[in-house]
Amino acid sequence: MSELSRGMHDVGRGFAFLGQHPRLWRWVLGPAAVTLVVLGALAVGVVHVATGAVGSVTGHLPHALAAPLGALLTVIVVIVLATGALLIFVAVAGLVSGPFCERLSEAVEEILTGIPAPPFSAAHYAKELARGAGHAVRRILVAVLGALALFLLSFIPVLGTFGAIGLGAYFASRASAYDCYDSVLGRRQLAYSEKLAVLASRRSRSLGLGAAVAGLLVIPGLNLVALGVGSIGATLALHEPPAESGTRALSH
Repeated sequence: MSELSRGMHDVGRGFAFLGQHPRLWRWVLGPAAVTLVVLGALAVGVVHVATGAVGSVTGHLPHALAAPLGALLTVIVVIVLATGALLIFVAVAGLVSGPFCERLSEAVEEILTGIPAPPFSAAHYAKELARGAGHAVRRILVAVLGALALFLLSFIPVLGTFGAIGLGAYFASRASAYDCYDSVLGRRQLAYSEKLAVLASRRSRSLGLGAAVAGLLVIPGLNLVALGVGSIGATLALHEPPAESGTRALSH
């Protein structure tokens, strides 16, 4: 099995692990609630921006062309905006649901290793929250710039639209992978560059997991649990040595 396929399979393992340990659902429901709120807000935003963008273009067209071209433009703009919104959605949802996913990952590691999690420390939590917020701000800025680039790329006839969709799917997969793996790496007090290095050492496997999670994020119902299940899958994966680099599994 290729590392990309193993990464996608990690999401299935996450679902299976959750089914075997129902008590973990309490940590999945937190990200689910966040996902629902953020997704609803972005859906309203996409519709609003798409309506304004299409209206500004069709307003300068002859009446006979306004209706057919308006319908076509609406489809194209909504698809591209939705792809860009997915980038922003992953970054924002990952930031807000991060604490829930970290507790979820910690509970999974307790089951895997039998080692109790360290007691809660307010000072340590505040330090980790500040570090995580700094990393998340960088990722949100990148997501916004990426969404803008995709929107501009979509104005290139045909190829630009397909290129924007393809690049958007790839960026969303990478962002989803980061969020899921960060539920583990964020508790290791790693610098942002060190987190990226871990993902790079498992490039194909993390991309496979991210692609599966990004796919689930566009499926109603499943999108509510995608980040939580992906975090379980990433935790399970990090307790195995990656085939790509031969490095050791992440220690608890």
